[in-house]
Formats: sequence, structure tokens, C-alpha cells
Amino acid sequence: MDLRDVAADLYGVAPAGFVAARAAAASDADRELRAGIKALRKPTASAAAVNALTRQDPALIDRLLAQGDRMRDAFAARDRDAIREATRQRQRLLQTALRDLDASPAVGREVEETLQAAVIDPAAALAVRSGMLVRALESTGVESVDISDAVAVPLDESELAARTPVSEPGRKSEPEGESESGPRESASDRRERQRAIRAAERALERARSEADALDDELDEKVDRRADLEAERTDLDRRLQRTESELSESKAAERELRRRISELQRSVRDAERALDEARGD
Repeated sequence: MDLRDVAADLYGVAPAGFVAARAAAASDADRELRAGIKALRKPTASAAAVNALTRQDPALIDRLLAQGDRMRDAFAARDRDAIREATRQRQRLLQTALRDLDASPAVGREVEETLQAAVIDPAAALAVRSGMLVRALESTGVESVDISDAVAVPLDESELAARTPVSEPGRKSEPEGESESGPRESASDRRERQRAIRAAERALERARSEADALDDELDEKVDRRADLEAERTDLDRRLQRTESELSESKAAERELRRRISELQRSVRDAERALDEARGD
């Protein structure tokens, strides 16, 4: 068993038991492996939650991360319908992943940002799939996600190289101090811009999610209205039939009362005739 195998087991342990599990694993290892095990960092609460999710529902994680490939293809093809559909699917899968998360709001936000970053960036997706995150990930949506020191054991370099976008041949990198558009922004300005971008991304996703939910609610209301209108039409027909039958019934009642009156007069006439015949 090497360090990667040990780490794969350790990062499946709940955070509360991580330190004890790490000590137990180190005690059973040889000197060289023991040093590597002791150096493994305890994951943050959000990283541990993502690691648990990759083990509990790997199919959901695969479906979520697959949206990243679909979105990149859609953007490359400039297919707006495909972009909207991939975005909706991503948000639905994110909601599913976060639905049963037993964590504080702050940890929940970090888990969501980590999964968002994994959808956007192939290297971040590999980090999440490893199941060995030690910290949360975040993305500005503009630059590559920083996964340095985010995974307990370095990712496979060949797979990482295959999944990480390569610069265009012949394209020159910008000078360290400035870009073609002018002086490079300060570190504080850059951090503020990144925070603003992340906030805007989250607001956009929430707005889209709410719009989708309202669309679904509207569809339900339209269907219900159609059912009620059909029911009303049926009731109108039944009311017309009932009123017609009621009218006929009243006419029949009047006819019967007339005939009864005539028969009662005939009975009285017959009684008088009988009395006269008897000489009463």
C-alpha cells in the first residue's frame, strides 16, 4: 500500500475521526510511508463534505461535472439554447447535491463554490473526483482554478495535462507587469474583482433557478386552469340538462294535479248519485 492508497481511505473518514485514523495508519507503516501519512492535512469541513459526496453518489458528481464539457462545447459553438439548457441542468444537479447537506450555511456556500469550480475547470474537476480535497475551491469564471495544495496527494500529471487547456501555439504571454490594455491591476483590486464576479455568478444562478421554478409553477397553474375550465364546461352542460329535466318534471306535475282534480270531482259526483239512488 502506498501513500495514495492510504490517503484514499483516510479522506473517506469523517473529519472528527481523521486525526485518530491518520495516527493509526501511520503506526502501521514503515518509516518512509509514516512520514508521508503524518504530513497529510486534515480536510476543512467543506472539503470533507465534497469528499463524502464523491463517495456516496459518484454518479451524481459525474453527471454534474459532465455539464462542464457540455457548456464548453456549447460556448464554442455559440449555441445559446444549448448553453441555457446546460446551465439549467447544472443548477438542478447542484441543488440535488446540496439538498441533503448537513452543514452550516458557510460550509454549504463553500461546497457549492467548489462544485461550481469543478464544473467550470477540468483540473478542478479532477481534484473533486479524487475524493482527497483538503480545502475548498473557487473560480472567478475567468481564470483557471487554483488547485495548488488543494489535494492531499498530487494529481496524476499526465491526466492533469490532458485535461488542462493548453495555450494557443505562437501566442505570447503578457509581461508580468502589464498587459496590452495597460498596467496590471493591483492584487487588492484583482481580489475585489474576483469577489464581485463570484457574487454576480451566484446571483445569476439564483435568478435562473428562481425563474425556472416560476416557469414550472406557471405550467402547473395553466394546467390546473385548463382542468377547471373543462370541469366548468361539463357542469354547464349538466346544469342545462338538469334545468330541462326540471322544467319537464314541473309540467308533468301540473298535468297530474289537473287530472287528480278532475278525478276527485268525478268521485264526488258518483257519491252524490249513489246517495240519491239509495234515497238517502
